[in-house]
Amino acid sequence: MGSRKFMIKIGIIGSGNWALALTKILTNVKIIIKARKLEGLKKKFSNNKKEILLTTNFTDLNGCKFLFLASPSQTIRENLNKIPTKINSKFVICCKGVEKGTNKLMHQVLKDLFPKNGFAVLSGPNFAAEVIKGLPTASVLSSKSNKILNEVSSIISHKKFRTYFNNDIVGTQVGGAMKNVIAIASGVIIGSKLGHNAGAAIITRGLSEIIDLGIQMGAKKSTFYGLSGIGDLTLTCSSLKSRNTKLGYLLANGKSKTNQLFEGLESCESICKLGENFSLELPICNAVKKILNGSDINKIVTDLLSRPLQFEK
Repeated sequence: MGSRKFMIKIGIIGSGNWALALTKILTNVKIIIKARKLEGLKKKFSNNKKEILLTTNFTDLNGCKFLFLASPSQTIRENLNKIPTKINSKFVICCKGVEKGTNKLMHQVLKDLFPKNGFAVLSGPNFAAEVIKGLPTASVLSSKSNKILNEVSSIISHKKFRTYFNNDIVGTQVGGAMKNVIAIASGVIIGSKLGHNAGAAIITRGLSEIIDLGIQMGAKKSTFYGLSGIGDLTLTCSSLKSRNTKLGYLLANGKSKTNQLFEGLESCESICKLGENFSLELPICNAVKKILNGSDINKIVTDLLSRPLQFEK
């Protein structure tokens, strides 16, 4: 009873697999999961010895030291608008994407509504299913505040989930958002049976596009050589366990887009728009945009291979 008295209160907005993964790695906390609806969630979160409250009420988040944003990126503004405005919680952004219409990264959306609240970004090569199983995982925790980095790591880091720190919130998010778009291209390569050489080229040149846009947005180049950059990109592009890679695979095999959530699909247009704003080509991202809009895949691949030769950056 004595230890429970000192447990801090943590909120998770979202009830998908990442929310479940977070409940597995959070330690010495009381967890409140804010979901859209409660049907089926009791069973989903039942195999967990931690104290968990399931709710549909945003006011239940009052008093939480941290709020983990684990819902899809395009729902973040909607959810933030429903949180009590005077809440003193710090935020941990766990979703990866760029907001449609505004072309904003998730921390910019957060600052629109909670400009004074501290925050961190959690990102990296992390399949939620493997975190849930307790398999070894490394991730990046990014914040301008070293105090927040230490506070968050104290409740999520343990022997099976290792966090590394950086202060580059822009680079960490750009890597996480853009790798989903590059993964769709990777899936097209796999589905079209174009071989491992082409797959390696997509990952490498995709990384170059990520770096180009990231630097223009104020990121550090070194961030993209870490877990939230090449680490996340390599994992996502190399496995059909990735929803975005699977989407590219399905499109290459003539299948239509399903109702499943694909963050790469949701962010692709905005990422290409950001590239335009900075006068960047982003050929792979723009090729994915054309494929998502129904263009012929074989022609898109031919066009990519026919681009003028250049020095490698």
